[in-house]
Amino acid sequence: TLEKFTDVDGFVNLSTQSLHRLPPHVQQKFIRLKGRDKLPELLQLLKERPSSDGAVLIFCNTASTVNWLGYILDDHKIKHLRLQGQMSAAARAGIFASFQKGDVSVLVCTDLASRGLDTSSVQLVVNYDFPDTLQDYLHRAGRVGRVGSKAPGAVVSFVTHRWDVDLVRKIETAARKRTGLPGMDSINKPSLKGG
Repeated sequence: TLEKFTDVDGFVNLSTQSLHRLPPHVQQKFIRLKGRDKLPELLQLLKERPSSDGAVLIFCNTASTVNWLGYILDDHKIKHLRLQGQMSAAARAGIFASFQKGDVSVLVCTDLASRGLDTSSVQLVVNYDFPDTLQDYLHRAGRVGRVGSKAPGAVVSFVTHRWDVDLVRKIETAARKRTGLPGMDSINKPSLKGG
């Protein structure tokens, strides 16, 4: 049975144990590289990818990285939208709508877009910055290969820090064994933190 819960952004989500697992039809690819090599790798990935291959979400961990990366993509004439938490709610809603309509096929965003963005057009998720937690990874990966998608899609993650490798191992093991990610059983429990 599905149980409903509302996340911090007010979006209603449906939850089952299977949602705590990586979708088996989505390819998970991890690229180990130095921080300075992330940008050239991303640019090559975007330039080699045919626009007919569906939409791309590029996740960054901070609003400043979203903005910086957006300026670089502008310099390289790569049409994109940006979405991060320092924007007004009205601006974010407009960007969501424009992306979902398919006006622009590349969205550079923070984890704000990892929850609530329901579109079947996303075929590639790029973790430009590796997420801090397994829960964040799961939410990001969940944006691709959704019901109604034309293709299963893929998640490409840039791994630059030693401390990310432990998370990568857990993700790879869960994907290989088709088991839930460790610690995800508490994902729906309310936080004890205030605020």
